[in-house]
Formats: sequence, C-alpha cells, structure tokens
Amino acid sequence: MTKLLDIIRPNNGAMVAPAAPINLEVPRPRRGGPFGPYVLSPQLAATVNVAIALDQPLLVTGEPGCGKTALAWAVAAQLGCDVLEFHTKSTSTARDLLYQVDSLRRFHDASIGESSAKDAAKYLAYRALGQAIRSPTTKVVLIDEIDKAPRDFPNDLLNELDQMEFEVPDVEPRLAFRALAKHFVLITSNSERRLPMPFLRRCVYAHIDFPDAETLTRIVTLHCGTPARSFAALAVRRFLELRATDGLVKVPATSELIAWVRILHRLGIDETQLASLPLGELPALETLIKMVDDLRVVRAG
Repeated sequence: MTKLLDIIRPNNGAMVAPAAPINLEVPRPRRGGPFGPYVLSPQLAATVNVAIALDQPLLVTGEPGCGKTALAWAVAAQLGCDVLEFHTKSTSTARDLLYQVDSLRRFHDASIGESSAKDAAKYLAYRALGQAIRSPTTKVVLIDEIDKAPRDFPNDLLNELDQMEFEVPDVEPRLAFRALAKHFVLITSNSERRLPMPFLRRCVYAHIDFPDAETLTRIVTLHCGTPARSFAALAVRRFLELRATDGLVKVPATSELIAWVRILHRLGIDETQLASLPLGELPALETLIKMVDDLRVVRAG
C-alpha cells in the first residue's frame, strides 16, 4: 500500500518531516502508461517542505535519469494539483517561460487583410510560469534542465520568480498579472554549466545522490512488480558491477536499470543465468550501455 508523502500544503505553515522513505504513485501519463512509483528519501521530502514553506523555487541537481523531473509529479500528487512543464532549450528566453506571441501567424493574417491582425492579444499564448501566475489555484511549475539555456536566462527570471508577477508589453493596453495562489516551482539541472549566483541565492537546493543497493532494489521491485525480490537484488548487484567498471564515459542510470530489468523478465532470464554471465555478455546490454567505446571497455573486461 502506497504511503503518502507528508508535504505541507501551500496554506499550511506547519513543517512536516516524513519518518521513512516514501513510495509515491506518480500519475503522469508517459508513452501511454503511468510514470510509476517514486521513492523519495526523508531528506529530499524535508527539502521540498522547506521550499514550500519559504515559497522559493527548488533547484534539484543529480545525474541524468535519477528522478529529478519525476519529482514534479510526486509533489503535485500530494498537493492535488497539475504540473505545468517548460523544457529548456539552448534558444530559450525568459519570456518563453511566461508567454509567446505568434508573430508569424499575425504577419500572415495582416498580409491577407485580416482585421484581427491589429490586435496582438489575439496571438498571445501563455506558457508554464505565465499560466501558473494567472491561475487562481495552486500549480507545480517544472523548469526542466535550466542549464541548457543561455546564461542570461536565469537572471532574466529573478523578478518573476521572486514576486510571481509579470507584464505583457507586446499588447495595448499593457497587461500585468500577479499570482493569486501559492505555486511550487521545481527547477532541474544536470550541472552542465554553472548557474548565476543571484539566481542560486533565490532557490532552495537539493542534490539527488545515486541510490544505494537497497534503495535500488526497492525501486526495481516497485516499478517492475513481477520479478522476485531476490531477482531484483541480483539485477541491482550486476548493474552496480557494471557502473563500477573503470573507463566508462556514460555510466547507466536508474531509469536504465528499470528498463533493463523489465527486458530481462520479458526474455525469461533466470537468476542462475544472470549470476553466471560475465558483464560483457549480460543480456540486453544495449539497454545499459549507450556508447561504442563503453561497450568495448565492458567486453574487454
């Protein structure tokens, strides 16, 4: 039975610290199925509570595939609200997170004599943070992989994240919005570049460490369901042996472990086979190793 995460509600000032790691069902559709359970440590749960209590964005780092993005749905499940997503690109600007004006369609309409082209508001669409600020109810805003954005992107958001308000100067009369509800902003980073100090000062910070063997076994058991716990523990042991291989450029992540165990089950691999095979001959190795140089290293070992 799923144990709910004791996150404080936006209007509740009391701090709540979970006593044990939590299994949390994350109801986000992904490739036609649910996101699956989320195993949350007490430390990370407490940090989420701190961010909510302080009404500050939560910046989360950790290696790719460790569950940074899924945390947004874990929090939203407890707050009983929706997630508004923004996936950062190398061309993203702060305005893209708030709103966009479809200038191309407006130009097209103007060129064919459409009278509506005179009103820029008709071509206005609000994006994740802009939608949240305009919403009368609590939202979780996910700003995913902010380190992909140009360096000015975080600094250009300081006022909007601080005050939860923004203006739209592209229309007449100018529009202005201020948040009516308390929202939770989750920002993820793979630490590919250093974020500006003024931006960091305004965030609560959490780092998701790579799970230990016991936690990984628990994650596999929750996500894959069908394998016996002894099989899950063995798969985790072989997975950790693979991760410990010297010379790997891209070590496999938790999400790849889950996919691998599912494939092993589909292939009918039993514990005897899994225990006896050398690392370079593990079934479905391509699920875990994604670079040809790493494949050579593993097979040579």
